[in-house]
Amino acid sequence: MAKVLALKFDLTLAQRAGCNRLTINSNNTEGIDTMNDGGQSAGAAATIFDDCFHYACGFVTGRFEHCNREANKVAHELARLARSSLTSDWFEQPLNEIVMIIRNDLLLVTNE
Repeated sequence: MAKVLALKFDLTLAQRAGCNRLTINSNNTEGIDTMNDGGQSAGAAATIFDDCFHYACGFVTGRFEHCNREANKVAHELARLARSSLTSDWFEQPLNEIVMIIRNDLLLVTNE
C-alpha cells in the first residue's frame, strides 16, 4: 500500500512541478503491471491505482517501467517515510533522510 501511495504522491509532485513527460521506475512489479494494464486492480489499493492512472493520463507521455531495488533507493526510502510523516512539505524542501541517498545516486552517475 505504501508504494501505491508513493506513486500517487510522485504523480502529484510531477504535476505540481509542471512536468509533461513522465517515466516512473519502480521495483514493485505488481504496481508497474497494474499501471500498464490501465490501473485496473481488484486489491485493497484499487481506488488509489485508479486515481494514479487518471493522474498519469494528464501527462503528454507516461511510461511505467520495472527496475531493481538497488536502482530505486530514493523511491524506496520515500515510500517508507510516507507511512509515518506528512508529505505536504516535501515539495519545497527535500527530506534530510533522503538527501544523502540522492547524493550517492548522483555520485554513481557522475563517476560512471
